Amino acid sequence: MATSASSTGVAPVAMGENSDVTESQIFAALPNPVFVLDREDRFIYLNQAAEIFFQSSRMMLLGIPLTSIMPADSNFFSMVSRARAQSISVGDQGVELAGPKIGLKLINVQITPFGDREPRLLITIQERALAERLRGQSLFRGAARSIVAMAALLAHEVKNPLAGIKGAAQLLEADLDAEGQSLTRMIVDESDRVAALLDRMEGFAGGANLALAPVNIHEILDHCLNVAQASYGAHMKINRSYDPSLPLVNGHRDLLIQAFINIIKNASEATELNSEITIKTSYSQGRRLTFAAVNGGSYAPVQVEVIDNGRGISEELRDHIFDPFVSGRSGGSGLGLTMVASVIADHGAMIDVESVPGQTVFRMNFPVAPEFEQAEEEAEQ
Repeated sequence: MATSASSTGVAPVAMGENSDVTESQIFAALPNPVFVLDREDRFIYLNQAAEIFFQSSRMMLLGIPLTSIMPADSNFFSMVSRARAQSISVGDQGVELAGPKIGLKLINVQITPFGDREPRLLITIQERALAERLRGQSLFRGAARSIVAMAALLAHEVKNPLAGIKGAAQLLEADLDAEGQSLTRMIVDESDRVAALLDRMEGFAGGANLALAPVNIHEILDHCLNVAQASYGAHMKINRSYDPSLPLVNGHRDLLIQAFINIIKNASEATELNSEITIKTSYSQGRRLTFAAVNGGSYAPVQVEVIDNGRGISEELRDHIFDPFVSGRSGGSGLGLTMVASVIADHGAMIDVESVPGQTVFRMNFPVAPEFEQAEEEAEQ
């Protein structure tokens, strides 16, 4: 059974007999801005992402021409005219949109005409910055996986001789005096510790699904900051700017601690005596991001920012900061942030960095725990 045309002007969508899904719900759930123009280029439909993009409500935009938001001589309108005149779908990447409300934005756009009696245009756009960030997450994860896989191969090869070292130490222990036996016990204990570390490396590289559970990001951050204040971050003033309404996120506590400690330690090493680091958290239901690794869904993200007032990241390193073996510090391995990128990606989250002299921001966006997302959806119905 096909649904009837709605007042939004969006073409009806064929649904199954028992489906209660409407086309409005489908378009509203899309993470990218979607809107429909009539033959006079007036808005007759916008989804929630489009409202956010144009920084105005649906009620304010419906019925007004697009030319009231951006100049009529924009290249965007050339695409609109071509799609309408030739009744073909038109798309392009890297299109500039400018206007007093939306500022200057670089977008990918697709314009599709539909409707016979009343020709209309269905327009979908994606901000280029977000598209590049999504691509970057994939590259970061691939680089991280490559280096971890190499480390796992090394771990596998080291475990066999390590077992031989441990066995030899145990055989020698019976023939030694008390002082010698204490040394062989140390060899055995250290061999066991290294073997456990190698097991963890192999498990991490094996790509096994992480056992995620709802975790309190503030509790994890506080733990990491306490570690920092007691050691490498003793010289820093630490500021906490926490959002008290922050929901739980779906995470692996130990891996998140490992990732945050790496970022905070990097910040401490980039700052001088009496410098500052700020940890900021926020959550807004109105802001949506696509998390491809989490059921391909769109979520209101929990955002964590680690901000320092250090010397900043040099321009030549900025685009490669998450690549393996890239380090701005003399003697650095260049693997810490690669591990961070891998952990963040495994959580279906996103990370990026902005840096100028005097301020560097590592910004992470996490999907909320499914239980919280479901509770909010039910509350809205």
